Amino acid sequence: MQMLDAAGAPCVGIWPDFEDEVSILRDLKDVDVQRAFYTTCKGRAVKLLDPHLNQPPIGLDYRNIFLSRNPAEQAKSMLKLLGMTNNRRARKAMEQAVRTDEALARQAMTKIGDGRYLNIPFENLIHDPEHTAGVIADWVRVWRGQPLDVGAMARCVRRRPAKCLPYMLELELLAHV
Repeated sequence: MQMLDAAGAPCVGIWPDFEDEVSILRDLKDVDVQRAFYTTCKGRAVKLLDPHLNQPPIGLDYRNIFLSRNPAEQAKSMLKLLGMTNNRRARKAMEQAVRTDEALARQAMTKIGDGRYLNIPFENLIHDPEHTAGVIADWVRVWRGQPLDVGAMARCVRRRPAKCLPYMLELELLAHV
């Protein structure tokens, strides 16, 4: 989402995580509320955390991007975010949950829009942001008639190891606002 935002694409939610109240639907079973929300999002990037739990309505046009991550590192990151105990047993349980959810999320992605989606491994994004930005720009093609600024997209990525950091990167990013 930060890459799309840097390229000038209008995004739903607030930087750096784009997960504020506007972007997180409250009533997942109310189809009319969901359709109204996604209709107002036309032409904007929307972060969807759990497509298998929160599928957008059918009949709307989507260009889907799926960000995947090594399940072990994702598990560590989630435990850190949730403030949970990070021991071997907790990591293994969370890693299994990540694997299960990812499989369900990928299956759900095939039911959104035309069923196609671009998979971006987090590790590729962190280690080669220039290439990844180009791949995303090619997938999205144009935004409101304009090509995405690949250079701006790549520049917003903080190069770092793909392993889970010992601190919350979002807090560090907010300190630079």
